[in-house]
Amino acid sequence: MEGYVINVEGDRILVVESKAQDFSSTGGQEEFYSAIWFSKAPENMKIGQKVQVWFDIVAESYPGQSEAKKVVVLPSERPENADLNEAEAIRKAIEAHDSEYMGVTAVKEVSYEAGKDAWEVVLKQEAEEYEIVVKDE
Repeated sequence: MEGYVINVEGDRILVVESKAQDFSSTGGQEEFYSAIWFSKAPENMKIGQKVQVWFDIVAESYPGQSEAKKVVVLPSERPENADLNEAEAIRKAIEAHDSEYMGVTAVKEVSYEAGKDAWEVVLKQEAEEYEIVVKDE
Protein backbone atom coordinates (compact mmCIF):
# COMPACT_ATOMS: atom_id res chain seq x y z
CA MET A 1 0.00 0.00 0.00
CA GLU A 2 1.24 3.49 -0.83
CA GLY A 3 -0.26 6.54 0.82
CA TYR A 4 0.08 9.39 3.27
CA VAL A 5 0.36 9.18 7.06
CA ILE A 6 -2.74 11.02 8.25
CA ASN A 7 -2.57 10.28 11.97
CA VAL A 8 -0.07 8.90 14.48
CA GLU A 9 -1.07 7.36 17.84
CA GLY A 10 1.76 5.71 19.77
CA ASP A 11 3.13 2.90 17.58
CA ARG A 12 0.15 3.11 15.18
CA ILE A 13 -0.15 5.11 11.97
CA LEU A 14 -3.23 5.75 9.84
CA VAL A 15 -2.25 5.49 6.17
CA VAL A 16 -4.69 6.61 3.47
CA GLU A 17 -3.95 5.64 -0.12
CA SER A 18 -2.81 8.43 -2.37
CA LYS A 19 -4.80 7.23 -5.38
CA ALA A 20 -8.56 6.77 -5.32
CA GLN A 21 -10.29 3.64 -6.57
CA ASP A 22 -13.51 3.80 -8.61
CA PHE A 23 -16.18 1.31 -7.53
CA SER A 24 -19.08 3.08 -9.28
CA SER A 25 -19.49 0.31 -11.87
CA THR A 26 -20.53 -2.06 -9.07
CA GLY A 27 -22.72 0.44 -7.22
CA GLY A 28 -19.97 1.68 -4.92
CA GLN A 29 -18.26 5.01 -4.50
CA GLU A 30 -16.73 6.73 -7.49
CA GLU A 31 -13.83 8.03 -5.41
CA PHE A 32 -12.79 5.64 -2.62
CA TYR A 33 -9.53 5.90 -0.68
CA SER A 34 -8.39 2.79 1.17
CA ALA A 35 -7.32 3.49 4.74
CA ILE A 36 -5.62 1.24 7.27
CA TRP A 37 -4.39 1.72 10.83
CA PHE A 38 -1.02 -0.05 11.08
CA SER A 39 0.38 -1.15 14.42
CA LYS A 40 4.09 -1.77 14.99
CA ALA A 41 5.01 1.28 12.94
CA PRO A 42 8.57 2.62 13.25
CA GLU A 43 9.26 5.39 15.74
CA ASN A 44 9.39 9.01 14.56
CA MET A 45 6.63 8.65 11.94
CA LYS A 46 5.12 12.02 11.09
CA ILE A 47 1.81 13.15 9.65
CA GLY A 48 2.23 14.08 5.99
CA GLN A 49 4.89 11.53 5.13
CA LYS A 50 4.29 9.43 2.03
CA VAL A 51 4.97 5.78 2.78
CA GLN A 52 4.87 2.30 1.33
CA VAL A 53 3.63 -0.34 3.77
CA TRP A 54 3.83 -4.12 3.52
CA PHE A 55 1.31 -6.14 5.53
CA ASP A 56 -0.62 -9.42 5.61
CA ILE A 57 -4.08 -9.70 7.10
CA VAL A 58 -6.44 -6.71 7.42
CA ALA A 59 -9.35 -6.55 9.86
CA GLU A 60 -12.49 -5.71 7.88
CA SER A 61 -13.47 -2.28 9.14
CA TYR A 62 -13.06 1.23 7.80
CA PRO A 63 -10.40 2.15 8.31
CA GLY A 64 -8.97 -1.34 8.29
CA GLN A 65 -6.51 -2.55 10.90
CA SER A 66 -3.32 -4.47 10.34
CA GLU A 67 0.24 -4.93 11.52
CA ALA A 68 2.97 -3.30 9.46
CA LYS A 69 5.58 -5.81 8.32
CA LYS A 70 7.71 -3.12 6.65
CA VAL A 71 7.36 0.65 6.27
CA VAL A 72 9.43 2.72 3.83
CA VAL A 73 9.21 6.52 3.97
CA LEU A 74 9.36 7.89 0.43
CA PRO A 75 11.46 10.99 -0.29
CA SER A 76 9.52 14.23 0.11
CA GLU A 77 10.01 16.70 -2.71
CA ARG A 78 11.08 20.27 -2.04
CA PRO A 79 10.53 22.37 -5.16
CA GLU A 80 13.15 24.95 -6.12
CA ASN A 81 12.83 28.10 -3.96
CA ALA A 82 10.39 26.40 -1.55
CA ASP A 83 11.10 26.43 2.18
CA LEU A 84 8.80 23.50 3.01
CA ASN A 85 8.85 20.05 1.49
CA GLU A 86 5.68 18.20 0.47
CA ALA A 87 5.34 16.29 3.78
CA GLU A 88 5.70 19.48 5.84
CA ALA A 89 3.09 21.27 3.72
CA ILE A 90 0.63 18.37 4.09
CA ARG A 91 1.22 18.24 7.87
CA LYS A 92 0.53 21.99 8.16
CA ALA A 93 -2.62 21.65 6.02
CA ILE A 94 -3.97 18.82 8.17
CA GLU A 95 -3.18 20.77 11.36
CA ALA A 96 -4.87 23.89 9.92
CA HIS A 97 -7.94 21.97 8.79
CA ASP A 98 -10.41 22.78 11.54
CA SER A 99 -12.42 19.59 11.76
CA GLU A 100 -13.64 17.58 14.71
CA TYR A 101 -13.73 14.60 12.37
CA MET A 102 -10.14 13.67 11.62
CA GLY A 103 -10.86 10.07 10.75
CA VAL A 104 -10.24 9.16 7.15
CA THR A 105 -8.84 12.20 5.39
CA ALA A 106 -7.32 11.66 1.97
CA VAL A 107 -4.72 13.91 0.41
CA LYS A 108 -6.26 14.36 -3.01
CA GLU A 109 -3.80 16.90 -4.43
CA VAL A 110 -0.74 18.80 -3.29
CA SER A 111 1.17 21.37 -5.31
CA TYR A 112 3.57 24.24 -4.78
CA GLU A 113 2.63 27.54 -6.41
CA ALA A 114 5.90 29.46 -6.83
CA GLY A 115 4.18 32.71 -7.83
CA LYS A 116 2.18 32.70 -4.59
CA ASP A 117 5.00 31.19 -2.51
CA ALA A 118 2.39 28.82 -1.10
CA TRP A 119 1.29 25.19 -1.18
CA GLU A 120 -2.21 24.21 -2.22
CA VAL A 121 -3.41 21.03 -0.53
CA VAL A 122 -6.78 19.45 -1.32
CA LEU A 123 -8.07 17.17 1.45
CA LYS A 124 -11.07 14.90 1.01
CA GLN A 125 -13.30 13.65 3.82
CA GLU A 126 -16.17 11.48 2.64
CA ALA A 127 -17.94 13.61 -0.03
CA GLU A 128 -16.43 16.94 1.05
CA GLU A 129 -13.27 18.51 -0.38
CA TYR A 130 -11.27 21.21 1.35
CA GLU A 131 -8.65 23.33 -0.39
CA ILE A 132 -6.12 24.61 2.10
CA VAL A 133 -3.44 27.14 1.26
CA VAL A 134 -0.24 26.80 3.29
CA LYS A 135 2.20 29.71 3.24
CA ASP A 136 5.67 28.47 2.40
CA GLU A 137 7.53 29.64 5.52
